[in-house]
Amino acid sequence: MNIRSYRPEDLDAVIAIFRSKLVKYFVEAEEKELRAFLGEFSEDYYVIEIIDEIVAAGGIGLNPDQTISLCWAMVRNDLIGTGLGKHLTLFRMEKGQEKWGRLPFFTSTSHHTEGFYKKLGFRTIENIPNGFGPGIDTCKMRFENKCNE
Repeated sequence: MNIRSYRPEDLDAVIAIFRSKLVKYFVEAEEKELRAFLGEFSEDYYVIEIIDEIVAAGGIGLNPDQTISLCWAMVRNDLIGTGLGKHLTLFRMEKGQEKWGRLPFFTSTSHHTEGFYKKLGFRTIENIPNGFGPGIDTCKMRFENKCNE
């Protein structure tokens, strides 16, 4: 397993992972947003490769409210539950702290992955039914860095 920075030639592989997660985790309209994000903010986006195949991806960003965003995270469906998501999340949190310091983390995720983030210490601060689309609630979650409180 190798975690590395996203490169433009990774776009098709990342989009393939995104499309494999449609209906349960994402809605089709979000593909345009993902493409725009990768075109503008790919400096802080990462992929996990296993034997030269991209199997997971996710990014970080600094929000205007001085929280570090964990954004556009996805693991190939057949590898959910293998620890890749946790590994990628902890890697991104470390990168965020290296770049911006010990700020709180924020993620906007679906109710399907809310439990995953809760296990890592995030708490839900807002739940919007059908916020991402029909049947996909938006869960806004926050992780406080205890050293910063």
